Amino acid sequence: MEHASRPPSLSVVIPAYNEAGRIREPLASVHAYLRAQPYESEVVVVDDGSEDATFDVVRNATRGWDVPVRAFRYRPNVGKGYAIKFGVARARGDRILFTDADLSTPIEQTGAFLARLDAGADVVIGSRKTPWAEIVVHQPWYREQLGEAYTRLVRRVIADVSDVTCGFKAFRAAAAKDIFARVRLYDWSFDAEVLLLVRQLAYRLDEVAVRWEDRAGSRVRLVRDVARSLWGIVRIRANALRGVYRTSTLDLPDGDAWEWTPRPSVARAPAR
Repeated sequence: MEHASRPPSLSVVIPAYNEAGRIREPLASVHAYLRAQPYESEVVVVDDGSEDATFDVVRNATRGWDVPVRAFRYRPNVGKGYAIKFGVARARGDRILFTDADLSTPIEQTGAFLARLDAGADVVIGSRKTPWAEIVVHQPWYREQLGEAYTRLVRRVIADVSDVTCGFKAFRAAAAKDIFARVRLYDWSFDAEVLLLVRQLAYRLDEVAVRWEDRAGSRVRLVRDVARSLWGIVRIRANALRGVYRTSTLDLPDGDAWEWTPRPSVARAPAR
C-alpha cells in the first residue's frame, strides 16, 4: 500500500506487554478519538516481547481502521523504556505522544498536550500531583506514598517536576528522537532518565494536570521495582558524570511488523 506523502501531525506510541486480555477496548478509544480530529495521525503499538497473543489481538482489533496503524513485536521482553524508544524511532509524526496501554489517562486529554506543544513547549508531561489533577481511582496507599518519596528524590537529584512516572507524555518529534536516542535504561527508571535528558539538552518542559484512574492488572512488583528505581537514579547520575548521554542511537533491530493503511476512499481528507 502507498503511504501519504507528508508525515502525520501526531504519532501515538503505545507500549504493550501481555495486554491481550484488555488492549482491545483502549485501542477502540484511541481510534474513536483520533478519527474525530481535524489532523492526520497514526498509531504505533510496540509489543515488548509478550508471552500472550497481544500482537495478534492488536492486528485483529485495528484491521479496517481509518487511521493508519503499525504494530511491532520483538523478543525477549526488554522493558517499557525500550518499547517506547523502539516506537519513537519508527514514529513518522511531527509530534509524538506515548500513553500506557490501559489508558489510565484518557486519550481525550491529548488536545491539552498538543496545545502546550503548539505554544512553544518541546516536551509536555502529565501530572497527577498538582491541585488541578483529578484522580478518579487512587492507587493503594502504600504505592502512593512510595511514589511521593520517589518523586521527591528525583526532584532533588534529577529534575524539578511534580510527577515523574505518569505514563502520558508528548514531544515535538525532533525532541523525542533526540531524547530517546540517548535513553539507556529500559525499566521503570526510564522516565527519570528522560527528564534528566530534557534538562541536559535544554528542551522547554511543561506540565499538564491529568485525569487519572488506577487500573487493575498493574505489573508493578513493589520490592523489586522500588529497588530497581533507586538503583536507576544512581545509574542515571553515573551515566551523566561519565558523559554517556553525549552519544545516541536509534539504530534498533527490527522485529515482526504489521501495518494497516486506510485506502484513499476510506481515509479522511487532510485538514485545511
